Amino acid sequence: MKKVLIFIAFVVLGLTQAFAQQVPMYSHYYYNQFLYNPAMAGSKSYGQVYLINRNQWFNIPGAPQTQALTIDGPLRNNNAGLGLGVYRDVAGQFNITGGTAAYRYTLNLGNSGQKLSFGLALGVLNNRIDLNDISVQNPLDPVTAATYQGATGFDANMGVNYEVNNFNIGLAVPQILGGELAYDAIKNTVTDQVVRYGMARQFVLNAGYNWDINGDETWFLQPNALLRYTPNTPAQYDISAMLNYQDKYWIGGMFRSAYAVTAAAGLRLADQFVAGYAYDISVHKVSEYTKGAHEVMLGYQWGGSPMDNPDLKKKFKDIDDKLNKEEKDIDSLGNEIKKNRKDIDKNTDDIDDNDTDLDEINDKIKSFEQFMQDYKDGKLGSGSGSGKVYTFNNVYFATNKWDIRTEARAELDNLVIILKDNPNLRIEVAGHADQRGSASYNQWLSNKRSVAVRDYLISNGVGASQLEVKGYGEDSSFPTLDENRRVEFKIISE
Repeated sequence: MKKVLIFIAFVVLGLTQAFAQQVPMYSHYYYNQFLYNPAMAGSKSYGQVYLINRNQWFNIPGAPQTQALTIDGPLRNNNAGLGLGVYRDVAGQFNITGGTAAYRYTLNLGNSGQKLSFGLALGVLNNRIDLNDISVQNPLDPVTAATYQGATGFDANMGVNYEVNNFNIGLAVPQILGGELAYDAIKNTVTDQVVRYGMARQFVLNAGYNWDINGDETWFLQPNALLRYTPNTPAQYDISAMLNYQDKYWIGGMFRSAYAVTAAAGLRLADQFVAGYAYDISVHKVSEYTKGAHEVMLGYQWGGSPMDNPDLKKKFKDIDDKLNKEEKDIDSLGNEIKKNRKDIDKNTDDIDDNDTDLDEINDKIKSFEQFMQDYKDGKLGSGSGSGKVYTFNNVYFATNKWDIRTEARAELDNLVIILKDNPNLRIEVAGHADQRGSASYNQWLSNKRSVAVRDYLISNGVGASQLEVKGYGEDSSFPTLDENRRVEFKIISE
């Protein structure tokens, strides 16, 4: 029995300290970064599920085999996401099964596209030793009498990721708790000590860049680097590069330090299905015996914005390029009209006497300055403002965009103060688009603009129950295109 104990303890110690591969190795982490980092859970605008099967050192009986299933997706405002992961890693007599649930939260750092994400994953880890295939001299030995001998414990993984201008860098710490799993069934009859499996804390650093080669969102080069480190063991690194065509087909290679060279390829089927394959070619000293490794990935993606479709994005980009050629002249003319608007406004009283329709519009649509004055005069809450529409001076949007501009924040911040000071005040955030583009696209775009303003107000402390959103599609009420690309609000109740 002592020999069996020594053998088991040696193998457990070897897996823990010599190879340090307690966290499964994957080749497709470049495509599914949630495999290692919980800060990437639901980081895309769509939901996704992936199944990975990896056979390592397939020329050796009992070589490592890994299966993993992940599913993740964003929550409503894309600033948070959820993910689930299950994996099984088998190496000889050792069988590790784990499951985790992850949560991500993202901070948007200004208007430059910078994002800082934090993730936390909690789960359970079960480590079993299968003694079915071990030949022993004494089949009645109590250590080997049980076919399976296992240990279960809690596991946790923390991660952070920074993204800006198609570049991202992330750090994950799997097995951050660094605990131990005790095999209570495997004890030394002399010392009564159990064999323990140490869960070494891991550090995984990843950096990548998505380079649009021609600037037309057709061909992309995607270099990536990953560094794995476990205390008291040599660091391991991967360097890879993928050539991607419209996110439909990709091919590339990877170098893994002191281990292998990897060839990988993948394709998208029917827009939502993804398939990938990777083959490791061993380059270490025992490569003659270990051969290589096969890894297959299958995935499915759903939901997301229509603008995430590569073909649709290209069509809209072509339309946008054509529109931008004319926009300069149109905006120049619009600026001249805007300069003369004050003179036109001086004569509106005479025009209003002969235009009752214009009277009704001017009576309904009020300026934001008047809304601020009503607030200062204490008129809000009297019920007289219900149904009135107020327009901002600077809450406009660029063509085909719904990002909040810097110059719009001052008025929106004043609106935040008023809404927080009047919790019974409910408004409708109304989005508009100019008359260019199809009616269905302008309807979708105007709704995105109203949602962007609503999310901005909520993120600054306004209660969600005070806000409703509605997109009104295209509008030509104002003389310039940028004024028609606007968001205004209507009082629902006071």
